[in-house]
Amino acid sequence: MAPRNILIVSNPQDEHTHAVVAHLHKMGVEPILFHPERMGSDHTLSLFQSADPEPDRLILTIHDRKVPLQEMDAIWYRRPRLVTFESNSLSTEALEFARDEWKAFFESAWVLMDGCFWVSRPDRLRLAARKPLQLQVARQVGLSIPRTRITNDPQEAREFYDLCNGRVIVKATGSGWVYSADQEQVHFVLTNRLLQEDLGADEEIRIAPVTFQEEVPKRFEVRANIVGQQVLAIQIPSQQSAISSVDWRRYDVENTPYTAIQLPPDIEQKCVQLTHILGLEFGAIDLICKPDGEYVFLEINGNGQFLWAEQLSGVRVSQAMASLLAGNAPA
Repeated sequence: MAPRNILIVSNPQDEHTHAVVAHLHKMGVEPILFHPERMGSDHTLSLFQSADPEPDRLILTIHDRKVPLQEMDAIWYRRPRLVTFESNSLSTEALEFARDEWKAFFESAWVLMDGCFWVSRPDRLRLAARKPLQLQVARQVGLSIPRTRITNDPQEAREFYDLCNGRVIVKATGSGWVYSADQEQVHFVLTNRLLQEDLGADEEIRIAPVTFQEEVPKRFEVRANIVGQQVLAIQIPSQQSAISSVDWRRYDVENTPYTAIQLPPDIEQKCVQLTHILGLEFGAIDLICKPDGEYVFLEINGNGQFLWAEQLSGVRVSQAMASLLAGNAPA
């Protein structure tokens, strides 16, 4: 089979991209790397639409190299960043207008590229990021989910706390990323256990919706990476450390060794089904395994991080991603 034309839409600092590209090189594939933040410097994008009934043409230019995007076989849309502007002569209003113009153009271009294989389509990624939708689809495919209530009503929060006998966690309803005013620093809102004294903070609860979720007892946790039809699961013994017991993203790597795990076949099948119903070709799924062996779905990230867990566990997610893009693994 001839090597495929692969476009990777990413950012220069993304280590996941570097790892996957290294595997593609071993397969004899030279992908095209596109960093949208470089637009306006040495990158240009042009759309040609004719009044005649002929195909539209999208031409991407990178360092004077012209790339006909309609010739791409596969695209990996991997956390690109917004266009940056080196010029300081533009007003705040002009910069905002320019960013909006680029956003509209990119979204239009991606929609027109319906003849290639995506991991995954930007519009699908945006839709799949909605956590209430994730829980609804997970329940539909037969996965267990925790009782959840999203509200800015303090009384609803208190009622839910009583309903769950005081075993409740709070988590972000959105991404949980909080940027500084200059966009140079980012903080991450992690999962926390809800305390009874927190329920008196009526004014704070009313400010924005809060996701309250029943705290599920844990034997261990799992990050299941769905790559096409492959399930590459990693066990995280978060309960071996008080640091990571509520949220394993409070890392205590020395005391919580990551290892490969084979999920039960029915859980694997449901995870793949969930991912594909959401229109994704990749999904990083977080699961809890309860002390009785039942698996409970928490959430899925269509562009989730996997390299750190791969390096700790030996589970080769980046190689599986390269195989999927190269057409060597089933989509």
